[in-house]
Amino acid sequence: MLRLVVLLFLGIFTSFLLLGNKNGRASQAQRGNTGAPGDETQGGQPVTCMACHNQGPILASVAVSVLDSSNNPVTQYIPGNKYTARVTITATGANLNGYGFQMIALRDNGNTDLDGFSDVNPNNYKIATIPGGRTYAEHNNISPTNTFNVTWTAPPSGTGSVTFYAAGNGVNSNGTTSGDGAGFGSVKLTEMSTATKELAGRTLQLNVFPNPIQSESTLYLENLEAGAYQMTVFDVHGQRVWEAPQQLPEGAVRLPLPTAAWSPGIYFLQLVSGEKAGNVKILKL
Repeated sequence: MLRLVVLLFLGIFTSFLLLGNKNGRASQAQRGNTGAPGDETQGGQPVTCMACHNQGPILASVAVSVLDSSNNPVTQYIPGNKYTARVTITATGANLNGYGFQMIALRDNGNTDLDGFSDVNPNNYKIATIPGGRTYAEHNNISPTNTFNVTWTAPPSGTGSVTFYAAGNGVNSNGTTSGDGAGFGSVKLTEMSTATKELAGRTLQLNVFPNPIQSESTLYLENLEAGAYQMTVFDVHGQRVWEAPQQLPEGAVRLPLPTAAWSPGIYFLQLVSGEKAGNVKILKL
């Protein structure tokens, strides 16, 4: 009888622990389960969400990416700059009801925690630190969206390459981990060299939306310096299709493009000012 009571107590305790983890593994269980070196291990291997949430019929996979201020994926970081570390969970299966994740960024040299995450205007994530000082970004309760965008500040110069590790799951919210699916992933960033940073400083960041174009489109520019610019559009044969001088203000700028009269095809827009230049490819349908 005593043994039955003990087993029942353990079962109830485990159920509460599993339910509690809907608010984040680091927050509730004080554990890191991203698959990163130094996380909780089982049989000598780092543990991920797949240790519990991988019983189906929900199937899930995890993709990790880092985006610059223009929402472009990057493979290098500029020390001190702010980026968006994005975790995307792709899940399918019966009774899929929400998503969760956990992520950490480590310096590759020694696998030390960089603690660069911040919760600027958080919505579906939070920051949690566990004993030992490791800091994670993770879900803030079960999220209805499968994408988590976390603000990350790059470390100081000389840090070297950095790897982001993340695990995530798709859950059915039945009160246990049965029927859920999970996955994990990682992405490595190298530190941008001084020469590359100087080149990046001379590169204008251009975005066109919509692209592909049906009729009309707009050119978006960010972090612009005020001054005189020359805008030119070429076709795939290098023929000049359109050009116009522009006197542009500092900051973010939107410019309408006269694309309605262009024939269907591929075009290249070039913006130049002194030593600064930028290019963007445009598809007209």
